[in-house]
Amino acid sequence: MEFCLPTGDEALLARVRDIAPTIQAGSSRGRAGCDVPAETLYLFPTGDAECVAHHGALSDAAWDQVCRIAALPEVRAIVPTWYE
Repeated sequence: MEFCLPTGDEALLARVRDIAPTIQAGSSRGRAGCDVPAETLYLFPTGDAECVAHHGALSDAAWDQVCRIAALPEVRAIVPTWYE
């Protein structure tokens, strides 16, 4: 999953990393359509640690993280990541 955050807002990034420490920054607009350079793309991992099975649903803990990130007013949307 991916979402955009305002670039340079270190306090906001720290809050998001407190919620989901394994998020990773991207370098493009992504499917989230970040307004680069004003926004930075972030990827929420959906690997074995976050899912109940390989290619399965998110665990309750991962859903909690996603919902807490989505509740932040600075996050416009969270969209699926498709690796092509």
